[in-house]
Amino acid sequence: MTTAHDDDQTSADRSTEEAISSGMQAGDNAAVLRALATSIALLPQVPPAEGEERPDDAIALPVIEQDGQRFIPVFTSEDSLRAAGADPGAALRIPVVQLAANWPSEDVWLAVNPASEDGLGLPPDVVRTLPVFAGQGVSPDGDASGPDRGDPPA
Repeated sequence: MTTAHDDDQTSADRSTEEAISSGMQAGDNAAVLRALATSIALLPQVPPAEGEERPDDAIALPVIEQDGQRFIPVFTSEDSLRAAGADPGAALRIPVVQLAANWPSEDVWLAVNPASEDGLGLPPDVVRTLPVFAGQGVSPDGDASGPDRGDPPA
């Protein structure tokens, strides 16, 4: 995990966004999930409150709520992060597959690029399948259920 100021990641960020967008336009859910699973996400971080101490390796998972549904927002580029009003300098870069493998709850969805028109929401059961997609496969039953193209959280 690193801070978001890795300039050589810019082209990889664009490539990820293009792969996700292309997959969504083609209706290829497996391609969308593969691109996401093999990417590095920017996870917004809020500085700890005054007097609060976090362990050095602790990650704060930001949670947003829309229409009663809770989401953890991640971004595939600094531009997407800025568009949402977050500070790229305070964000962490984390492999999406690592986040998915440690998903915190059955009632929290993943919001990918929630401030963009290409944003998408993934239910927890799909988030937990991302490690399979990172291995370039699909589940044993061939299920490639995909993202919800509904309105992403704002």
